[in-house]
Amino acid sequence: MTLATKITVFRLVCTPLLPAMIFLYSPEREYLRFAALVFYVIAGISDGVDGYIARHWKQRSELGARLDPLADKLLVNFGFIFVAANPHFQPGIPLWFPPLLLLRDGGIIFGAIFYFRRYGNVTMAARPLGKLTTAVCMSTFVGALLQFPYTTELLYACIALAALSGLDYAVFGRSNLIPSENVHA
Repeated sequence: MTLATKITVFRLVCTPLLPAMIFLYSPEREYLRFAALVFYVIAGISDGVDGYIARHWKQRSELGARLDPLADKLLVNFGFIFVAANPHFQPGIPLWFPPLLLLRDGGIIFGAIFYFRRYGNVTMAARPLGKLTTAVCMSTFVGALLQFPYTTELLYACIALAALSGLDYAVFGRSNLIPSENVHA
């Protein structure tokens, strides 16, 4: 297992800590909100570090290519689910938002499975609109943790971008298939 993949596995194993901190947060335990934010930032930095190591030290692996997006999706989706479920976050995330985000991510995952079964061992190239969606969703999550007053506006931008990027992946997915030997961490 490469160093890049080990960092990804560490992030995956630590993922339950974020929802636990968010679940236990209340105004009396304000430190948990900030601990969740610090943990989330560290997870984001480790995501960048494992990608850098994989690319620049040629430590790309198929396992890393599969686990890295899984770790990212679990961290963000679990975070949104628990912020939505905790009424102490104001402005909060509505309960209907996490299922919408999961619907998009599930569609992308099932689309990838379909392409894998139909075309063999391939990897889907990241789309620019997908990357923008991820950035806005991450900003929305950070806004919720910081109780930023414009979190609701970020939330609606995240929803619009998630819908557009889901459509983008559906329409342009086949043209962006990459043979599996070009995998990344």
